[in-house]
Amino acid sequence: MTRLTKLLGALLAPLLMVQVQVAFAQTRTSLPASSGLQEVRKVEGITEYALPNGFHLLLAPDNSKPTTTVNLTYRVGSGHESYGETGAAHLLEHMLFKASATVEDPKLEMTRRGARWNGTTWLDRTNYFATFGTDPETLDWMIGWLAESMTQAKLRKSDLDSEMTVVRNELERADNVPSAVLGKRMVSAAYDWHGYGHHTLGARSDVENIPIERLRAFYARHYRPDNAVLVVGGRFDTAAVLARVANAFGPVAKPATPIEASYTAEPAQDGERSVTVRRVGGNAMVSVMYHVMPATSREFAAVVVLAQALGADSGPLGEALVRRGTGVTQASHATPTREPGYLMAGITLAEGTDESAATQAGQALARTMESLRLTESQVTLARGQALKGINDSLRNPESLSLGLSESIARGDWRLWFAMRDWIEGVTLADVQRVAATWLLPSNRTTGTYLPARELPPRAPLAPAVDVANELADYKGKVLAASPIADFELTVPNIEAHAVYRQLAVQGQPGLKLVMLPRPMKGDRVTGTLRLHWGSAESMNGQSVVASTVGSMLMKGTRSKTADDITKALLALDARLTINSGAGGLTANFELPAGQLADFTALLSEMLREPRFDDTAFKQVKDVALTTMRNNRSDPAAVAGNALQQVFAAAATDQAARDAGRYPVGDPRTARSFDDSEAQTRAMTIAQLRTFWTRFAGALYGELALIGPVQPDEVTAQWQKEFGEWKNQEPYRPWFFEWPTDLDRIPRAAPLQLADKANASYIARIPLAMNSDSADYPALFTGVQMLGGRAGGTALWKRVREEEGLSYGVGSSLNVPSYSTLVPGGQAASITISASFAPQNRDKLHTVIRDELAKRAATGFSSMEVAFARRAILSSRAEQLAQPANLAGMLASYLRDGYDIRRYAQFNAAYEKIDADSVNAALRKYLLVDRMVEVTAGSFQ
Repeated sequence: MTRLTKLLGALLAPLLMVQVQVAFAQTRTSLPASSGLQEVRKVEGITEYALPNGFHLLLAPDNSKPTTTVNLTYRVGSGHESYGETGAAHLLEHMLFKASATVEDPKLEMTRRGARWNGTTWLDRTNYFATFGTDPETLDWMIGWLAESMTQAKLRKSDLDSEMTVVRNELERADNVPSAVLGKRMVSAAYDWHGYGHHTLGARSDVENIPIERLRAFYARHYRPDNAVLVVGGRFDTAAVLARVANAFGPVAKPATPIEASYTAEPAQDGERSVTVRRVGGNAMVSVMYHVMPATSREFAAVVVLAQALGADSGPLGEALVRRGTGVTQASHATPTREPGYLMAGITLAEGTDESAATQAGQALARTMESLRLTESQVTLARGQALKGINDSLRNPESLSLGLSESIARGDWRLWFAMRDWIEGVTLADVQRVAATWLLPSNRTTGTYLPARELPPRAPLAPAVDVANELADYKGKVLAASPIADFELTVPNIEAHAVYRQLAVQGQPGLKLVMLPRPMKGDRVTGTLRLHWGSAESMNGQSVVASTVGSMLMKGTRSKTADDITKALLALDARLTINSGAGGLTANFELPAGQLADFTALLSEMLREPRFDDTAFKQVKDVALTTMRNNRSDPAAVAGNALQQVFAAAATDQAARDAGRYPVGDPRTARSFDDSEAQTRAMTIAQLRTFWTRFAGALYGELALIGPVQPDEVTAQWQKEFGEWKNQEPYRPWFFEWPTDLDRIPRAAPLQLADKANASYIARIPLAMNSDSADYPALFTGVQMLGGRAGGTALWKRVREEEGLSYGVGSSLNVPSYSTLVPGGQAASITISASFAPQNRDKLHTVIRDELAKRAATGFSSMEVAFARRAILSSRAEQLAQPANLAGMLASYLRDGYDIRRYAQFNAAYEKIDADSVNAALRKYLLVDRMVEVTAGSFQ
């Protein structure tokens, strides 16, 4: 429930400026005089209202999806904490999900209503939110609970005690990640006085020892109507929301004591600072951090573009360090804060890098940063990518509702749109100016993960920004009216509009197409392409190569470099991801309908004419080896791999072969870390080229498109691009079956790792079932009630809430799809997973097994099953509202020989679920004696 500062690799991302633009008529809603609500302003489709007590409301109606998002933001975060109460903002976030005056368990209530809910805490704010299928009763309840929790949370000492171990477990999880620890240490070293210098999770001693009275005082000081803004976005009745907000929040009294103003200013850093972290596991990495201006400043737009350029493969770090072999990957991040924040950049180093080489790499990184000479092309690309990220998110009402929290925290929600405008105006000169002003040796903190001789020039103190004055005349952009025709997302309507086609590949039936022509916001098209290849026999020994080719497809074609592909996708306003494995390839994409033909041609070139460049291959290979190295010291990865070895280890003797285990190299077998690393090291670029020539083609697969498409034009275009691309080898589906020797597998001993504050637990119960089995809907419901959703489930309540043993515990049911076209077998399983403190291992084992045995024996009540049934059906309805989910669903149905009516069949089955069928399924399949458990961590 906290937002961690991620430093490197996948853990350090470019600045995410999530914004959403809503296109609709600017109409004024008439407000009853008695409501107390006053309309304040309207910018780009968002209307702001205020109550006399200082509470503010933002309404962002958007009917493009049948969902509603409610998000309440308080302008209080870890930056507001004092000594002795670090972590209080985050701890309080957890406590608000406990009891309030009339709601004993809000998590359970939200889960019963099928809502996706959470809370997050960061430097300047805390927010509580939920997204759910549009439902007036759920919306009414959410507003009421949020208003009640503002001043009437019970904050019981007993709840604090039970939640303490959960929060501590979250802190321990963060301490398991080397890059997160390095980032925390760097920020702490860089800030002398300001609250930004301590981590959002707080000091362990503060979290463990804060008196409930002090937490209540923190709550009373910051949780008040004049320190909060509520956002309601998506589909809702405006008049009803206004009335409910006025009724719920209007009576909340504004305290007589004014909100405390922040007055601590961090002085200019006066010399280089450095941090070295030595821990077991992971790869070496180096990073640098520089103080910059607050995100309320226009100048921060140039920092956004600078961070984007630094993180790009074609940017200064990629060209100067990664491509020359100093590092494996580069990353950069600018932190958008209300008061002066910071810019971080860094590189992950190759496996085996020693301390001397890491020191040299850190020096090279600092030199590169402090002598930056960006090009016009780099700035143009970075600015375009930053704006593309913004414009992509402008189409999502959920992202708008949640993303506005950041600008609210900075002082004015309109900064969300103003920053976009400011980024549009950023020039090369602007970026060079901020780099020259702030990227100075005296302003630098260097961090290294292993294991000035004279006064340098100093960066200036950032002046305070008067946001109200800065935005006094700001009106935002004029929205062009673009009404979206309504499309009913029901099974009959989807089936009535779905269009099915099939390509002819060199005269043979090939790629299957399903298209759902429908209006979409921004006239966007969402698509999923799946290509299948090979057989269990022909894929023997090919799994590592198969999983690598997908990454290489983005690295260039015969006529285009990787940068050319990035620029082409940017010009098309398209988003594309490609992944591959032994079973085939999946490409997911989203773009304007008008660009679909050009995008198809580009995708065809990428798939049919890949470059498979030696330099790019080395980088992809190094990244894979780095990931494997990190996995060896990650408790969750180690435990998961060990569990896979139990169920899918290759046959190395006759007894294993007799038990039905598969031969060495078979794609259905699980590889050890050693085997994966050895195969990756031995892999050559020639193997990739041979694999692609041998197995790739358009003879086997599915394409699903959602959006305003013309089926005949799309079919003709794909026939033109892919009609001659035939697989050289046939595709023959395979499936996995459990071996028969599982009852002879000894109980796994705990896997010992060094220097890990948090441990992982994973367990599996094998069973025989597929998606067409009569018991499947009932068992799925039962497993969901065990731990399928956060809050309100049996394992969550017992392990987290009552025992306080885990931050996260859950369960899932994995069942092969049933199909007459693609046999899937019967190897199903129930999986349980949890994180925990190493000293609690034995107790966690006991509690989980006890709770599972209890539920297998006594099951759930009719009321509990009714709530679960409602949540499942609500969640399934929401899946239809997400274009990417729907595209994936249609593609899967097409592969298995079904259509969307398969979805309706499962809905009908879930609607009939009752307590008797759920409890019978649990008695039959929840066999604790068959459960295989694995734990990994630092056990003493």
